[in-house]
Amino acid sequence: MRTARYVVALTFVASQLVACGGSSAPEERAGGSTTPATDGRQAETDKNAYPVFPDADSGADPSVPADQGGRGFTGQGWETNANFDLIGDPRAVKGGRFREAYSDFPNTLRYRGPNVTEFGYMVSNLVYESLLTLHPSTLDWMPQIATHWQISPDRMTYRFRIDPNARWSDGQPVVADDVVATWTLMMDKGLQDPSAQLVFEKFDKPVAESRYIVRVTSRQLNWRNFLYFSGMPVYPAHVLKNLDGARYLKEYNYKMLPGTGPYIVNESDVVKGNSITIRRRNDYWAEKYRRNVGLNNFDQIQEVVVRDENLSFEMFKRGDLDYHYVADPRQWVQEMNFDRVQTGLIQKRKVFNEYPQSLVGIGFNTRREPWNDIRVRRAIAHLFNPELFIEELFFNEYRPKNSYFFGNYANPNNPKTPYDPELALKLLTEAGWTRDAKGQLAKNGRPLTMELIYYSKISEPPLTVFQEDLRKVGIALNLRLVTFETMGRLIDDRMFDTVYIGYTGLLFPNPETSVHSSLADQNNTNNITGFKNARVDQLLKDYDVAFDQPKREAIIREIDGILANEYHFVLRWDAPFFRIGYWNKFGHPDSYLTRYGDSRDPLSLWWIDPQKAQQVAQAMRDSSTKLTVGPTEIHYWEDWGKKQPPSPVATR
Repeated sequence: MRTARYVVALTFVASQLVACGGSSAPEERAGGSTTPATDGRQAETDKNAYPVFPDADSGADPSVPADQGGRGFTGQGWETNANFDLIGDPRAVKGGRFREAYSDFPNTLRYRGPNVTEFGYMVSNLVYESLLTLHPSTLDWMPQIATHWQISPDRMTYRFRIDPNARWSDGQPVVADDVVATWTLMMDKGLQDPSAQLVFEKFDKPVAESRYIVRVTSRQLNWRNFLYFSGMPVYPAHVLKNLDGARYLKEYNYKMLPGTGPYIVNESDVVKGNSITIRRRNDYWAEKYRRNVGLNNFDQIQEVVVRDENLSFEMFKRGDLDYHYVADPRQWVQEMNFDRVQTGLIQKRKVFNEYPQSLVGIGFNTRREPWNDIRVRRAIAHLFNPELFIEELFFNEYRPKNSYFFGNYANPNNPKTPYDPELALKLLTEAGWTRDAKGQLAKNGRPLTMELIYYSKISEPPLTVFQEDLRKVGIALNLRLVTFETMGRLIDDRMFDTVYIGYTGLLFPNPETSVHSSLADQNNTNNITGFKNARVDQLLKDYDVAFDQPKREAIIREIDGILANEYHFVLRWDAPFFRIGYWNKFGHPDSYLTRYGDSRDPLSLWWIDPQKAQQVAQAMRDSSTKLTVGPTEIHYWEDWGKKQPPSPVATR
């Protein structure tokens, strides 16, 4: 079952989506043609067999001259990338549906404004596109809505040439004014998105130089400016002209603006509280572009809400779901060897890649007492025992985490914060908390109590142990299970003591949107703990203008050390892999997932293999039939990385 995660900031590696359907056998049924993407020809794997810009500028407005981005545009003096490798597999076929469960109905389908979730980000990636995108293995820039770009010598001004063939899902052409209108919406205070405005206020209002050329100038030097502006999902100006931020929030909560991406979500496909269906466009303008070869294959991506993890697993086992993200290590170790796994009908994979691991743990609302006292926060951290949880509850599937970042960004000198009740009591005593006659810690007659909100029952085993450990030292912990929708609202409104929460990982760290002091006392921001630190604010300024990658890493390591020593968050654990199960009817690349992607990559990368689907159907009819059982662990990207030079930093 898929559990939602709180969205922290921007990221540009491909993501994906999902749900469930009805019948007991995972066969493909009416509603989707299964036709080879290569029209029956032998799939060619040479990237040069697939043009970057098919049909050149056939869709251009003939009134726009070549030097203004129209037909005949040469790109002289501009940058582009016509040499990138294929992302998808040319063997892929189109058709069919992909079904997965989601643990809760999303607060909204928006990716901007209040109460956004990971789900909104996934939908955004399927429905909308940005000017440029990053290749998911090399991190090279690739054209998306824009074919070419320019960066001024001072790195302050960027120009983009819009692809004249680009079209919105309502058939309207994409133009430079769309970029201007999108930025204008991002800056509208009615959008209630301070984190987005912190990013995009670094630019002057973009200028449409022509129908196809847009220019934007930075207000301040920042190495992330090109990354963020070129990666901004673009919305249609012909719709936005009738919307301000407040009206957008009201009218487009579960309704989607027209997009340029390969999928659409119709209002009729949103069954509130139950399911969402995402449909592949049959008129996608960039279908034959190299960047899309072998991608976006499913006719339907269905996401159904199944709030019970055990029920979701049973639905998957009997064939009502095609794909299952195994969040529970106990389930992976003890329950993922049932008969259909052993006979090959269902495959299990632990896929290792270089996805920036999510940050999961307990966040303190430091705006409230006693969580504004670092001694209390540190004491609580010393009463959390991840080593015990990993060994006794999680079958050694994880590793303890003491950093807010990953790889070279992580500070190796961060405190380990071991389980230490004696030290915890000492810190609490220093903070003025003493045991009363009942053995409960109290201060000025007030008992030390703690409410922790969480949204998944999978979290309960370690949290109940944590609750007992707190009780032993005299702290009363109230565990409050809420829906993810409720948790999001409580967080955004700062109506919580502590919260058990996860942040999505970022390939390029951007702590500004989650720990800058200017966001600490505002609602609807990613600074959920109310963290403030003058030194961190200064380091963030230094980080902005650090175009040297080693310098950026050093700055983040210092920030990491400060965050760790402030104990505004109790860090949990992580693992460099994703555990997945799926019915053996899918074709997929050898890598299964992209280099920096996550467990939703199958939505973009995989396809229904007609031969495999037929074999599964036969095996369902004949219990004696066995299919091939593949390897459990996939180390494709680890092996690939050993053979490759270091990736370029995709920033300018």
